[in-house]
Amino acid sequence: MTTHFLGLDPGFGGFKVVEATGEGHRSVHLPSVVGVGNTDTGLLSLGSLGGRKTGTEPLAVSWNGARYLVGHRVAAYARPIERMDFLRLSDGPELRALTYAGLGSLLGPGEHAVCLMLGLPVEVMADRERAVATLKGLRDWLQGEHRFTVGADAMSLTVAAVKAMAQPAGAFFAWGLDDGGHWVRPASDLKAPVGICDIGFNTLDLFAVEGGQVVARFTGGDTLGLRRAAELLTGRVRKDFGVSLSLHEADALLGDRRPQLHTPSGTVSLEAPAGQALDATAGEIFGFVESRWGQGRQFAYLLFTGGGAEALRPQLTWLYPHGLVLPDPVTANALGLARYARRAFSGSVG
Repeated sequence: MTTHFLGLDPGFGGFKVVEATGEGHRSVHLPSVVGVGNTDTGLLSLGSLGGRKTGTEPLAVSWNGARYLVGHRVAAYARPIERMDFLRLSDGPELRALTYAGLGSLLGPGEHAVCLMLGLPVEVMADRERAVATLKGLRDWLQGEHRFTVGADAMSLTVAAVKAMAQPAGAFFAWGLDDGGHWVRPASDLKAPVGICDIGFNTLDLFAVEGGQVVARFTGGDTLGLRRAAELLTGRVRKDFGVSLSLHEADALLGDRRPQLHTPSGTVSLEAPAGQALDATAGEIFGFVESRWGQGRQFAYLLFTGGGAEALRPQLTWLYPHGLVLPDPVTANALGLARYARRAFSGSVG
């Protein structure tokens, strides 16, 4: 049985899984939304006026008699479970459902063996006691055999090994390694000072390396991300229109070029409140970055990653013209972790 070396980024906004091989890489990105429900609506329909399935329906994940809906449009079928605490990163039904859905979607039905390189927030990894406890919690349930179904597909999965690194370390590897796990940049770049800013949904991580070592002075994190903008937008929508949105529904509206809301008074544009929410959050994010890094001129390379980097790309490129928003910043961390996994696990399996 072939062993797959995977990078896994269990973000609060999106759950990303990537496999990198010498022939390229493939990925799965699911919204980090879980609910208890069922997608079977019986014979309910609008007949010829109804729309077709979009292909972005929730995934039904089952194991040991438990059943959860995961990913896209969960809110159409169930109340989303939206945990934002760090304990969610080590165990719990939401994490298991997301993990099974991500691995199942990437690998497909059948029997598989995997080695996992997980990305965790800087705040977690910088606290030795918390990091050890989180990794132990992950290994206690992840390592070993798993049987579950994703939709109608049955999966048998053996997790041979689990390791963890800071999420923005994955961005560094995505920048410097190829899909075979080889360093492809000039050797001098491995010694140069590099700053990585990872703007996620619930976290803002700053990570600095030089000469193959982490530079603690310029490394740190906070629970500051696009969640702040989503909270501002949900509050505004509730106040103005009496409509309750989940955080992930608000996040989807923030990413829409022309966000709209359907209300009893008609369809209204949310461009102004969404823009205000993003601007306010950007101010907090850039204030945190400036307090730690100034203008970032101490770095030979300044890299931006995460879904927030995509959402705030115009502001980032204006404030930090010498910086680089990584290609596909949403999945860059998972891609780099997958690339590094090929090196880290090379001698751990037969």
